[in-house]
Amino acid sequence: MILEDILESAAYARPGYSLAAFKEAALPVYQLTTRVTTLERKPLSPLDEIALRTISAGLDSTDDISRFLGLPAAVMKAVFAGLNTREQINYIKPLGAVRAHVALTIKGRLALQHARTIEPDERIVQLQYDPLARKVVFMPRTALFRARELREKGWMEVPLCGAKRPVPDDIPLGDIDKVVRRLARDPEDVRELLAVRRIERRELFFTPALALYYRSNDGKDVQVAFYREDGPSIEHEQAFSAAGGPATIGAAHALAPQILPSLEDSPLLKQQLKTAAPSEDQAQPTPQHGESSRVSEGESAGGKPTITSEMLRKFTQRLVRCHEHPTLLREAITRSKDRLLIVCPWVRHQVVDDQFVESLESLLRNRVKVFLGYGLTEEGRPTQKEPISKRAREIFENLNNRFDNLVWKFVGNTHRKLLVCDSRFAVITSFNWLSFRGDPKAAARDEAGYLVSDVPSIEHIFNDGLNLIEHGYQHPPSGN
Repeated sequence: MILEDILESAAYARPGYSLAAFKEAALPVYQLTTRVTTLERKPLSPLDEIALRTISAGLDSTDDISRFLGLPAAVMKAVFAGLNTREQINYIKPLGAVRAHVALTIKGRLALQHARTIEPDERIVQLQYDPLARKVVFMPRTALFRARELREKGWMEVPLCGAKRPVPDDIPLGDIDKVVRRLARDPEDVRELLAVRRIERRELFFTPALALYYRSNDGKDVQVAFYREDGPSIEHEQAFSAAGGPATIGAAHALAPQILPSLEDSPLLKQQLKTAAPSEDQAQPTPQHGESSRVSEGESAGGKPTITSEMLRKFTQRLVRCHEHPTLLREAITRSKDRLLIVCPWVRHQVVDDQFVESLESLLRNRVKVFLGYGLTEEGRPTQKEPISKRAREIFENLNNRFDNLVWKFVGNTHRKLLVCDSRFAVITSFNWLSFRGDPKAAARDEAGYLVSDVPSIEHIFNDGLNLIEHGYQHPPSGN
C-alpha cells in the first residue's frame, strides 16, 4: 500500500467533500481457534468395499460371506460390526427364522456407489473474523499485526466501537464451510460442516488500512473512509459510522479552522512589492473632485502595470493541502541535486524508515548537502515528548559518522516546519515532516501550508532555516 498513490487517487474521489486529513491505521481482526464437527467422506477400505459388494450380489449370511471370501470369521465379524455402526448394513431376522441375514441400507448403497464412506469428525479450525463487517475473512498471517506492533509502526488502532467478542452463533456456517474446504489437503477430501462446537481461543489482531478524513465543503460534516490494499472499503466505513466510530478517532478535529502559515509579512515579499511599484517621482497627483479614481487591477494610476501581492502569489505561491505533503517530501528526498533542508519539531523512525534512509543515503553519496534541524521544548507539560525517537537518533548518528555533508542538530525549541528542495521549491507549513506518521495517539488535524517557487523567496526561507540550525533557538524566559 503506497501512501502517496492512495492519497493522490482519494483526494478528489468524494464530490462535495475535500480530503482534510489522513492517518495510517489498522482495522481489528479476530484470529479464532474453533472446534467444529464435520462429516468426513473417506474412501472405503478394501474389506469394507468387498463385503458390501458381496452383500449386493445376493449373499446375506455372514458365515456364507466369510467362506466365500476365504477369510476368518473373526476378521469378517469386525468388518460387519464397522459397517453396522456406520449404518451401511442392517441385520434382519424375519419372524420364525433361525438366523438373521444381512442387507444393505441406503447409506450402504450410496457408499458402494461412490466407493466412499461418511464419518462424523471433530477438528480444530483457525479462521479470521472481522468484527466490524461481521464476517469471516481470508488473509495471510503476515497481514496481521498485534497492538504493540501498531504502536511501534505509529499506526492508529481503529476501535471496536462496542463490537462484542464473537461467539459461535455470530459465525455463519457457510463461511466456516468455506474455510474447511480451503484447508482440505486432498481435492477429494470433501467434508460437510455440521456445527461449531465452541471457540477455543480468541486473539485480537489488526490489518493495515489508511483512514481518510473528508470534510464537507460547507465545513459542517466529516466522513471517515478506509482504504486497504484492494481499494476503498465501503462496508467498514458504513459499519464504523453506524457505531459512532468517527467521533472516537478525532473526526471533529478536522472541522477546526485552518491555521495557515502566512508570507504576507515576509520582508522579501514586501521588498518585491516595493520594487515592482512605481517610484515616488512617478506617483500621480491625487485626483481632483469629479475625476475618476478608479484604477483597473494590475495597473497603476498612470496606466503603467504594477504587481500586486495577489499576482505574485498566483505565479510563485500555492496552497498545499494535507494529503500533498508526503508526495512533496518524497520528491525532495529522492530528487534533490544540490541541497535539502528540513526543519520540524519531532523526528520519528516511523517516517525515517528503511525507504527514507535509502533515499537519503543516496543523496549523501551524490554529495547533496543535507541540513536537518529539530527539537521542541514543551514547558508546563508533565510528560515531555521526546524530540527524536531512539531508533531515528541511531540512524542519523550512523549517517553522520559516514558523511560529512550531513548536518543534523537539536535547535533548542522550534515549532517551525520547513522543507527546501534545491532552488526548486520551499514549503512553510503546519505539517510535521518527520513525525506525522509516528504518533498514533495524535488527533487528526487539517494540516496545510504554502509552497513557494520563486528563487529569491526560496533563498530567504533556506537562509532563515539554516541560521536556525547553525545557531539554535533559546526559548525566552517565562514572562518575556
